[in-house]
Amino acid sequence: MINSLRVRRMLLPCIAALLISSIVVAEGNADRGRELATDCAACHGADGNSPSPAFPILAGQHEQYLYEALKAYQSRSRNNAIMGATIIGKSDQQLKDLAAWYSSQRGLGGGTGDASGVAAAATASGALLAEGGSDLRTAVIGLPDESRCPRPANDKYPDLDSDGDGLVDAYDAAPDNADEFVLDTNNDGRFEICNIHQLQAIDTLGTGEGKATGLGGDERNERDYELVRSIDAAAISNFIPIGNCGPTGSCMNDLDKYGFKGSFDGRGHTISNLTISAPELGGVGLFGVISRGKVVRNIELVNAQVEGRGGTGTIVGSNFGTVYNCHSTGKVTGLAAVGGLVGANAGNISYSHASVDVEGQFAVGGLVGDQNANIFASYATGKVKGGQGIGGLIGLNTRGRVVSSYATGDVTGDENVGGLAGVNTDALLTNSYATGSVTGTKVNAGGLVGFNSKSRIRNAYATGTVAGNTGVGGIAGNNNGIVFHSYATGPVTGQADVGGLVGKNAEGIVQTSYWDTPGTGQANASGTAEGDLAGAHSSDDKALRRLDGDESQWTPSAAPAANPDYWYCDADGSGEVEAEERVSSNYAWELGTSSEVPAIRCAPGGVARQRS
Repeated sequence: MINSLRVRRMLLPCIAALLISSIVVAEGNADRGRELATDCAACHGADGNSPSPAFPILAGQHEQYLYEALKAYQSRSRNNAIMGATIIGKSDQQLKDLAAWYSSQRGLGGGTGDASGVAAAATASGALLAEGGSDLRTAVIGLPDESRCPRPANDKYPDLDSDGDGLVDAYDAAPDNADEFVLDTNNDGRFEICNIHQLQAIDTLGTGEGKATGLGGDERNERDYELVRSIDAAAISNFIPIGNCGPTGSCMNDLDKYGFKGSFDGRGHTISNLTISAPELGGVGLFGVISRGKVVRNIELVNAQVEGRGGTGTIVGSNFGTVYNCHSTGKVTGLAAVGGLVGANAGNISYSHASVDVEGQFAVGGLVGDQNANIFASYATGKVKGGQGIGGLIGLNTRGRVVSSYATGDVTGDENVGGLAGVNTDALLTNSYATGSVTGTKVNAGGLVGFNSKSRIRNAYATGTVAGNTGVGGIAGNNNGIVFHSYATGPVTGQADVGGLVGKNAEGIVQTSYWDTPGTGQANASGTAEGDLAGAHSSDDKALRRLDGDESQWTPSAAPAANPDYWYCDADGSGEVEAEERVSSNYAWELGTSSEVPAIRCAPGGVARQRS
């Protein structure tokens, strides 16, 4: 729920409030809060003692601080996709109850629930940022003990199913109990998955001919699970996704009603050789559908082969929750909303990547096919091929945000084809880049975005070759939005409406952006004279070092007083740039040497550039 660096962001104003005698402590009920906290356990543990270093310990925090923090997230004065989705529908009294529950618990760090403990946490979080240690996704994840797994297969009776629940004894953690198939041996609230058969049984237990279980599908679907060890999925020739789009097979009708309503923590393990073939269905992936407020995290798929119709990806088909620190390799095919990691995203994706070849017809992307939500600090490296709305990272970005992310794979399509995004509609794309080649056979091909429609592109660059027919640009094929602080260097060729930055500028605006004239092979910023192109500048210096002799346009000499989002990285993914992030070492751009083009320093892995 609350990112560990966000703790500090919320602490200081709350500490000050605690010193004012007029503040009334929230009157919460800890017993009621305990029931409500089940929605938060996926990230923070059942009692507020998070099992992962990526999420902070809430147990023992001051009650008033917790209440004020929850209120801030609910009102959107603090903007965080995970938090907002989890508490958006809760009443003020429920927020007080949650605060009371977590405050009443004893933290693993010995928290006492007083303000001094909160201040100490703030100091520790501040030290992380000051020392450049804000990237918590690289923290070591403790792995559970494999001895908790079922015994090896019985060579004499390999198909023995003693309790008749459909899961043979060799894979059943409770072979004598038809009402159970997995265990929670360490009582952490997460049932342990030891093999691909147990994972499949979340959906299929008791469904075979003559098989039965008293553990219903709804209950299995609402549990929290963790992967105890890396597993091979090859034993199941066609895996059935966990959670789905319902009887119609389309999530357009039922959204997340039939989705997976628990949480899944891969604990850093891998699942190899997953195969899913469901060409007539929507919501296809390891998890077909993830419901709102739920989390899938810390899992890697190796050599996944997934086929679906709509909402198709390797990790999740249709995501309404959160995908965190997940990775995938393999191949995905489908019709619409097809992505290397997630097919359709209405939730949050962060610190994740895919090296997956993706093919489809509409809204196809190397990481995500179609979204109206958030992608943060993620990337894709696979090849992407399709018809309309085809992008190296995301196919169709509608009212969504792509922040600190990139794509390196080659992209081929017919219409609206981009190195990072195929179509950007009423959306934001910032602190991101693309380096793959882009080929569009019909209209709108761009090194970064095929069609930038009423959207903002800010702090971005594209270095790959762009080839198309009509509407071909180094940054965008067609632009009626805003392009700011961006550049293009790769060769750009086409038949009509071709430009070094923008192919067709349909009443769009270009501000402080550059194209390399010899590199792109284009003398003009745009193939049309429409819109505001006063901020488009050509350069015969491929390193773009001079930037019209004013480097402060990109890395200001003094901290800007306004619009911090224009100048700095959002280091913690909160949705805003806080005061402590407004330091020169956190500038979005790294200019490099005179032989290097400027590079984005916000994306995963730090600065990445191509030399001139």
